[in-house]
Amino acid sequence: MNRRDFLKGGAVAGLAAACATARGEGCCGNGMPKLTPPAKPAQLNLCLQWWLIPTKDDINAKLDYLEANDFQAVEITSKLDWLREQGPKLVDALKGRKLFLTTACGPSRFDYADKAKNDAEVERFMPVLEILGQMKAIGLIICPARGKPEVGLKELREDFVTNTGKRLAEKAAACGTSIVLEPLRRGETPFLRQVADGAKMAQEIGAGCTVMGDFWHMMWEEPSYFAAFVAAGKLLTHVHIASLGNRKVPGTDGALDNYVDGFKGLKFIGYRGAVSMECGFPAKGKDAKGKPIMPNEAERHVLIQNMVRLLRQQWAEA
Repeated sequence: MNRRDFLKGGAVAGLAAACATARGEGCCGNGMPKLTPPAKPAQLNLCLQWWLIPTKDDINAKLDYLEANDFQAVEITSKLDWLREQGPKLVDALKGRKLFLTTACGPSRFDYADKAKNDAEVERFMPVLEILGQMKAIGLIICPARGKPEVGLKELREDFVTNTGKRLAEKAAACGTSIVLEPLRRGETPFLRQVADGAKMAQEIGAGCTVMGDFWHMMWEEPSYFAAFVAAGKLLTHVHIASLGNRKVPGTDGALDNYVDGFKGLKFIGYRGAVSMECGFPAKGKDAKGKPIMPNEAERHVLIQNMVRLLRQQWAEA
């Protein structure tokens, strides 16, 4: 039995009480929580990150591709120059389409020993949040710490919840968007690695702060995808997905790419946000110089079509 299987039993065993607390439900006569379905049924809204859409670099061409291939959302970069230049064009191009703008993703960290550096990081994202609010985006993905934090974990958490993260969340709420906390995996951070921890931090921060889950990170850190998503409940606003062997397009790692347990959790909480592909494309081999041979546009399209079919099938099974 591996670590994940061992821990899964304990996680699921304690889930009933968490479900009742999250939904504010009472108990049946046998002591088990009385569970009710979500107000609206969950939806699988598939999403691609902007730079992974296999078309020419043209806004309408990319959005046309998404609509023609069973996607419902798009994720963009948090780079300020791109947002300022392309943001208004993207908003115009989205009008009349059945697509929604989900999150902006980019590097962040607030774990410096130097307070001025943390403050500068906060200020760097203030105009980004303003633009995302104008674009009616779901939010800005935030990773509080990367690598080895320069301060202790207790100090880092307190400062993020009461200062850096709090200030960003308040700005986000004022702009009509949010910050979305992303738990990472071991080796990437020792600070925020589980969805439930992110949900707790979001609760403490308050308005303008939510949490996301990433199947790739969760594979390493969560004993149960189902339990992790249910623990987040209504605070879950975004999901990343990748193959579970090499972090490539889902479906390219064979039997490893089983998302049914996580999809059951998303259905349980009535999740209607995006499930966004964050990964790479697998190389086809190596050339004479030993460099990887990457799939061309047509080959990437086939991989994406296969992914869509797989995820729709597993969603139906969940």
